[in-house]
Amino acid sequence: MAPGFARSVSLPLSPSRKIASFHVRSVSLPCQTHPIIFNLEEQIQTVQSWATNPERSSAWIVAGLVQIDLLHTALEDFLQLSQTQETLQHSAPVDQVPDDLLQLVDFYGSFLSNIGTLKQCNSEVQSALRRQDGVQMASSLRSQLHAEKEMAQLASGLRRMTKCKHLSLSPDAKELEIVKEAICTTAFASVAVFMEVGALSAAASSTKMNSATKSLKRFAINTSLKKRGTDVERDVVSLERLEELEENIRDIEFSSERLFKSLINSRISLLNITSSL
Repeated sequence: MAPGFARSVSLPLSPSRKIASFHVRSVSLPCQTHPIIFNLEEQIQTVQSWATNPERSSAWIVAGLVQIDLLHTALEDFLQLSQTQETLQHSAPVDQVPDDLLQLVDFYGSFLSNIGTLKQCNSEVQSALRRQDGVQMASSLRSQLHAEKEMAQLASGLRRMTKCKHLSLSPDAKELEIVKEAICTTAFASVAVFMEVGALSAAASSTKMNSATKSLKRFAINTSLKKRGTDVERDVVSLERLEELEENIRDIEFSSERLFKSLINSRISLLNITSSL
């Protein structure tokens, strides 16, 4: 941060929308704020706004991942400021911050692994549906359900990071509070991402895929049974939904990989700062 700028950090209460176990705060740095700090402030507020206004769609998920990525790009710029580095080097609680970022990296590594599993299961279900293989479809759907449950478990584990602790810092150590705010906001928004990806997968494979599975099981038992027109139409609709899910997962995976790299870069920058203590 350029010396000589008068600044203050304000952390107001949560927004009007009720959010369980997380107090969304807004970093406010008025009075000739450095452009890099102003940008980071805006990115934090944008991510908070996105997470508190869900639209339940793949486009909403991708938009959120892109916004979180922009937040960490802004955080990376903030960590390059000489004033930021100097202040963090003299902030006693700073050692925990790289560990918090490491947790985020681990969570997103597991998230990407689950995305890969969902993509594979989705492909297997499509193949089984086309080949009328009820046994394979049932097996793939069970694997998909397991991946969806793991996604929910990741979100549950990540929630503990959303319980940000208010630090009692001197006015000259507010850079650390800003960094922690960025990490906490990332964790909060990531819970929404993980939950919605699981819900997106479940919505594409639940009702209609269950009906298709029952039909295919009947077909496997009696191979002489001819499928009725309604069964064929139902399978076509199921395939369309699965193809749409495949495209959505591909977009989410791409955005998640970009964010994963940004999280790693943020942690490396913080480690470089703390290692010079």
